[in-house]
Amino acid sequence: MSMSRSFSRWQTLNLAALLLASQAGAGGAGAPNSAQPSSIAAPPSLTQPVRELQLAAAPDGSLILSLLSDSGEFFSGRGWFTGRELTAWRYGGAWQPLGGVLNYDVPRPASTLNMALDERGQPLLVWNENYGDNDVVVMRAYENGAWTNWHSRYLGDDLPYAARTRAVAMRDGEPVLAWGEYLRKPYGSRLTVRKWDGQTSWVRSEAFNDIKAFSRTPALATDSAGRAVVAWLQGEVLTSNVYVSRQTSSTWEKLGGSLNRHPQRYLASTRLVLDDKEQPIVAWLEDLGGQDTLYASRWNGQAWQALGGPVNQHFAAAPSLAVTAEGQPVLAWVEEKGSTGQIKLARWTGAGWQAYGIQNLDPKKDARSPAVTVLPDGKLALAWREDVDGIYTVQLREFGR
Repeated sequence: MSMSRSFSRWQTLNLAALLLASQAGAGGAGAPNSAQPSSIAAPPSLTQPVRELQLAAAPDGSLILSLLSDSGEFFSGRGWFTGRELTAWRYGGAWQPLGGVLNYDVPRPASTLNMALDERGQPLLVWNENYGDNDVVVMRAYENGAWTNWHSRYLGDDLPYAARTRAVAMRDGEPVLAWGEYLRKPYGSRLTVRKWDGQTSWVRSEAFNDIKAFSRTPALATDSAGRAVVAWLQGEVLTSNVYVSRQTSSTWEKLGGSLNRHPQRYLASTRLVLDDKEQPIVAWLEDLGGQDTLYASRWNGQAWQALGGPVNQHFAAAPSLAVTAEGQPVLAWVEEKGSTGQIKLARWTGAGWQAYGIQNLDPKKDARSPAVTVLPDGKLALAWREDVDGIYTVQLREFGR
């Protein structure tokens, strides 16, 4: 969603939305009764603006951080472009680089960074590299102390839609992708799960969506048996629904009906995790009175249970969803105050959302790209990028239980 659209909708908030905001998340907005957060210094040598980031906690208690950062202006023969470099880091008291620049070709435009860890904590990175006028989806995994060369696994079909319609997971050292393809006849799209055949090609599942409808924004997780669980948005942009399906040995099992609080709404930013019982928890943005509003629901094995009401107070964007060892969700997101983004964080207590307040170093400075994760000891780690003296820099913070 563009900033101009976000600002326009913020300007037109009606009285009902303002009253809703005053209720502060329908479940408790007081600060958590826990230790004060501690800051973590960013990795060294990050002098260029950071454009995208991902953060995840490994089973050994370390943090994995991946970044897309500007690397300068370059001329391609057709015109000037901004190159971006992908790097990854591990934190266990100090930052250690995981290799150098990970792009297959530099300088290149790069975007749409995804990261997933497998059950051993090995990271998978998936991103777009621009080749001429086309975005090609490429990937690497960090295995046995080195990054794989998986350039031959690139995906590049139906680029304007598919190259940005995906979600990623990692299982037994191998990538799992939820992938979208635009269909012209019949009009619609096909969302499938793809796995590498171990040799030369990707094998795709049956479609988990209605291919006669336009679908987008898949979210993906895999259970302990390696079966995929997916959430996605289906329908025209202003009249969509959130659905979830689970993979079986032979097909897809839809879990209930639509999750959105109000049917046929503008929706965005589907997120999904599995709880301690391997049941899905889903978060998404939904239009409410002209405001993008953050909601979450849990599957209890038979039906969807709403986790409170709206999580945010003001216009929300870019949610990040994690889950504690006890199966309780944690959300981070951006709240728009005019044209300034403020990072917010909240934890579900079982009875309501417990808010941590504004996380920006300076609430008057723009902040974007929140990523929250849960460490094995129960602590939360949060990363985001914030405007500091005109440059978007990485900020990290750790919270006690």
